[in-house]
Amino acid sequence: MDSAVRIALIPGDGAGRDVMAEVEPCLAWARSRGRNLEAVAFPYGADHFLATGETLPPAAFAELRDGFDGILFGAVGDPRVPDGRHAEEILLRLRQGLELGVNFRPSRSAGPGLGIPFDVEVFRENTEGPYCLQGHTEPGRAVDLAVHTEPAVRRLLEAAFRRAEERNVPLVLAHKANVLKHGHGLWLRVFEELKAAHPAVSARGMHADALLCALVQDPKPFGVIAADNYLGDLISDLCAGFIGGMGVAPSLSWAPHRPFRCTALAEPVHGSAPDIAGRGLANPIGMFLSLALLFRHLGWTGEAEALEAGVEAALHDGARTRDLGGTLGTIEMGEAIRSRLRES
Repeated sequence: MDSAVRIALIPGDGAGRDVMAEVEPCLAWARSRGRNLEAVAFPYGADHFLATGETLPPAAFAELRDGFDGILFGAVGDPRVPDGRHAEEILLRLRQGLELGVNFRPSRSAGPGLGIPFDVEVFRENTEGPYCLQGHTEPGRAVDLAVHTEPAVRRLLEAAFRRAEERNVPLVLAHKANVLKHGHGLWLRVFEELKAAHPAVSARGMHADALLCALVQDPKPFGVIAADNYLGDLISDLCAGFIGGMGVAPSLSWAPHRPFRCTALAEPVHGSAPDIAGRGLANPIGMFLSLALLFRHLGWTGEAEALEAGVEAALHDGARTRDLGGTLGTIEMGEAIRSRLRES
């Protein structure tokens, strides 16, 4: 018998815990379909930090790196930790320590009445740029450094070119090399090299401000957008607005060079949303779709497609959380999706 695929569950904080509870039954559903799957929950988040002072201990990180095939992550961030240091340490240790440099954020219309027809995928570098937290504050002056290395840039762009080839859609690089001549100049140089190596892809660079304007005016010409950590974050959040908002947006981060056993982390993009946490208001769709991305990464295409179809069917039949104009709570929306899995 094949060894079990092991998935680590880190619900984290706030709404992350709410939406994780709704997708956990889908792991048992995958096992019922013959998948040899083991899921293990980890406590890391604000509650654990406030009780123990631990964020993500080195031994726990090593266990995740070497003992699991993927991570399903909720969200981190809690007003009881006002400087957010536990969230920064957990996320940075996972993203940078596991070298999860490719962050994939698809935004596609999933149901009637949710935005406009839209299908744009953002590839965001996930470990560098200004989010590397290399900076300092001094009297009257603050500095945030943006670090870009060629290996990380090249890995992200290669993944974006491959995806554009698979989908036969245009690829656009968002940059500000006209101003950020060094960092974004590196992005543009590597992009032009890879463009020559992928002649079948219609590829071009655009200044990010012009890209945002064009995307709002008419998203149809866009297929795949590649960007650094900062611009990719902003552009992908805008894309979520076209399909119903942050509650329906999934993501998957992975290491294309696969240096460790654990090569992927799936998480919804909405964050911990402490203002609605525990009130039944969080939309679990982003988490369901993130699990679908993780299943597809593991090679479980049938389960991934069934999850996506379950979300689409529930929305088509009128199931809506309040952020989508409906009346369902988190649990009711989760059940609406899971019931379609049982029927499939």
